[in-house]
Amino acid sequence: PYRYVAPPGVSQGIAAANELETAILREGPETVGMFLAEPVQGAGGVMVPQDDYFPRIREICDKYDVLFVADEVITGFGRTGEMFALNHWGVEPDMILFAKAITSGYFPMGGIGMSDEIAQVLDTGSMPWMHAYTYSGHPVGCAIALRNLQIIQEENFPQQAREKGAYLLKKLREAVGDHPHVGDVRGLGLMCAVEFVKDRATKEEFPPAENIGARIHAATQERGMFTRLRGDVYCIAPPIISPYETLDEIAAILKDSIHAVLG
Repeated sequence: PYRYVAPPGVSQGIAAANELETAILREGPETVGMFLAEPVQGAGGVMVPQDDYFPRIREICDKYDVLFVADEVITGFGRTGEMFALNHWGVEPDMILFAKAITSGYFPMGGIGMSDEIAQVLDTGSMPWMHAYTYSGHPVGCAIALRNLQIIQEENFPQQAREKGAYLLKKLREAVGDHPHVGDVRGLGLMCAVEFVKDRATKEEFPPAENIGARIHAATQERGMFTRLRGDVYCIAPPIISPYETLDEIAAILKDSIHAVLG
């Protein structure tokens, strides 16, 4: 997000969203049926959009009759501080993909949610559209998902993620935010990332051969912390039930590891 250069008078979020309209017009609106996006990119390095990005995306999709599909497999069920991440921007998709946290990993399960308009097209009443495979609607998985959703509501996971995420982001910025090789500390809820760069001012990246991210990742593992690495982006998404002491430890271990590798 911080590398995106917007034209004068246009915000980064609007400029980025307008690229969708440019692509639709280039390809021809009649050839584009769907736009699919993660509200916060996970494997892309925890990229949090500007607040005006998704509202503009919704406008563009409506304008050209393009379905807007949200991939909330990672962000869904409280991870970002809302039950679903698009709630942060008051945007409703036409379809939503979910998995992972619907069972908190106790059973493999995923699903699709859709608007009434789409559901009516698929279910005409005479010959319903079938989407099935051997383990569809597995009763054990469904029972686990239902109980898990009860716990998410009873223990208010979205609020926990919102409050703990703000705390973790503050601790990370205090611990490593001013390091000369930390280009960005970002996050939404308990979905955070620290990005390492060669030059803090220009955001110039380290040469891949230096393996900076991998070396810092190895240093944190030696200190007992395991998480995901995406190039030189250190991704942090602890369990929502994590105590605050664990969040303190995350920031401390990462700080120690960065100084061990980069000084």
